[in-house]
Amino acid sequence: MNQLSLFIQKRLAKIREGESVSDILRYWLPELISSMILITLPPLIDSYIVANSETITSYGALAMAVNFLYTLTKFAESIPVAAMAVIGRYNGAKEYEQCGEALGSTFWLTVFLGAFQFVVILFSATMIYRWLGVPEAMVTIGAPFLRLKSFGVFFIFTLLGLTGFMGSVKNTTMPMYINLVGIATFIFFEISLVLGKFGFPKLSLHGSAIATILQYGIMNAIAVAYIMFNPEYKRYFKRVFFTIFSYKKTLQVINLSWPIIIDKTSFAMSYIWLAKMIAGMGTYAIASFDVVKNLERFAFVPAMAFAQIVTFLVSNRLGSNDPDGASATIKKILALSIGSVGLCLLVMCWNSTYFVSFFDPRGNFTAFAATVFPLISMFVVFDLVQVILAGALRGAGDVRTVMWTRFGVSLFVFGPAAYLFNLLPISNLVIKFSLVYSAYYLSTGTMAFFFLHRTLSHKWQKTKI
Repeated sequence: MNQLSLFIQKRLAKIREGESVSDILRYWLPELISSMILITLPPLIDSYIVANSETITSYGALAMAVNFLYTLTKFAESIPVAAMAVIGRYNGAKEYEQCGEALGSTFWLTVFLGAFQFVVILFSATMIYRWLGVPEAMVTIGAPFLRLKSFGVFFIFTLLGLTGFMGSVKNTTMPMYINLVGIATFIFFEISLVLGKFGFPKLSLHGSAIATILQYGIMNAIAVAYIMFNPEYKRYFKRVFFTIFSYKKTLQVINLSWPIIIDKTSFAMSYIWLAKMIAGMGTYAIASFDVVKNLERFAFVPAMAFAQIVTFLVSNRLGSNDPDGASATIKKILALSIGSVGLCLLVMCWNSTYFVSFFDPRGNFTAFAATVFPLISMFVVFDLVQVILAGALRGAGDVRTVMWTRFGVSLFVFGPAAYLFNLLPISNLVIKFSLVYSAYYLSTGTMAFFFLHRTLSHKWQKTKI
């Protein structure tokens, strides 16, 4: 009896280590709303409106562009994620002016990278579409859209730097409000400019790109004003943050961020390679790929939000010299992620035809997409585990482990597997599509294995920033 009591006491002590579940959920809920608004809802709304108002060729052109835009968005996250690890450590150690210097350096790095990606897309959009192997009609429609949309992505770079600072100092509420304003702006101009409502001209896909530019431009203005005029943030800045530039802090953020740039973009580019493999299966397969991907990402939003908060929670715990608390927090977040994402996927798989039909009002490919979605979604758990553990390792500053694992697995596991599955002489399109798509989760499962091994070794807790 005494042994049982002792065991229970030890388990309760373990549960009390790290952040409490209520605190985790308190940080997570605003981040969930922000992730939904920033990453998930815009492409869903885009797909829904275009699928219901334009031809399937236009929808296919949008679907191909979304994969590049997703990669650019992950690229945009890289600098802020690295900065969160730096700022979180300084904030945990109460070195407030160091936090402000890191934000100034982060802001100018995001400006540079945002401009860089826009210039690249401006001159290569047509070449990108032709490399994918889509019909020429999709090239004609999609290339101008991708150019204009990438200008909107420029503002995503700067916005993520600003909201990343807020998250690093444990303010996830204001980014949520900013994102609420942003999605309201996007929905209004998406409807107005794509469909030609409320007296605006009908611009089709170009209207969607302009809506993105207006959305993130307004969000940036709000974020800058909040940081500048919030009295609680005065302790972080000697002067206005965008006039602060520290060469030392810039090098520190770059040193942490270049591995994240490689790991996030190499991983996100998997969707581009996947799109190229699927493009040869026809227009309906291209459209089905977009629908399946969007539904999975919608179900995956809780995990993305947990991955965001695990970075700054682990960073702050390690900054306070509490590695056991950091480990306990990771375990709690993993359990909460599996439960929330699993529930979402069960609901979607139970009536997949209903959810797919939102994006296929004419019923052209609903039967196909509704069949492959449950077959593929059962492997999402692999992606979930690797995303949470990657976020935790980044919070500890162990960014190179994440980089080399993702880069190596994407290059040597996913790429060849998807290519070989695509070469198989399989006449059944459902089986071939599912096999090619499953190569993505084969790679995420491999990543999860390596990240779990690294986490259990506890070496990541001693990483220097």
